[in-house]
Amino acid sequence: MFIDYRNCHYYLEKNGWEIDWEKFKTLLEEMYDVVEIYYYDGVPSKAVFFDLNLGNSLEDFGEMKKTKRVYFSSLQSLGFTVRKKLVSRVYDTKKRRYKHKCNFDVELAIDAIDTLDRYEVCVLCSGDGDFTKLIKYLKGKHKKVVIMAGKDRLSRGSRNAANQVIHLREVKFDIMKV
Repeated sequence: MFIDYRNCHYYLEKNGWEIDWEKFKTLLEEMYDVVEIYYYDGVPSKAVFFDLNLGNSLEDFGEMKKTKRVYFSSLQSLGFTVRKKLVSRVYDTKKRRYKHKCNFDVELAIDAIDTLDRYEVCVLCSGDGDFTKLIKYLKGKHKKVVIMAGKDRLSRGSRNAANQVIHLREVKFDIMKV
């Protein structure tokens, strides 16, 4: 299982719900023989934090970092392998503001390929079209690829390349926090 959290985050935020990762893991274990779960997410740098949270203090930044640490620790205690890095900041000259990016496409693809011999089914929690080539590669290695994503966050290429697609709304009540 490979979770590109930023890709899921936009869908979850838009729909106003949050995943209970313990419930999520339980659902996966009921559906598949789960070997490993990789979770990819960014950590805002000080500059990114203040871009996104105007008027906040240095103390608020410290609290956010502490909250992220606790969050990642809770995922690790559930058995998730957490991959994290700083969110990058790129200035958009046309819009005259900073854009924030934290792509894990390369890291996720490398992990999926490096662990090929440990799974038969790859569950990719991302609808990002950048993974279409990876999906085709994994299928060429005789792996079944299942995509879990929000319907409006699912690229046509990934959808068509996957063996199966599970829309997050279909499992919402099995995985969401109450």
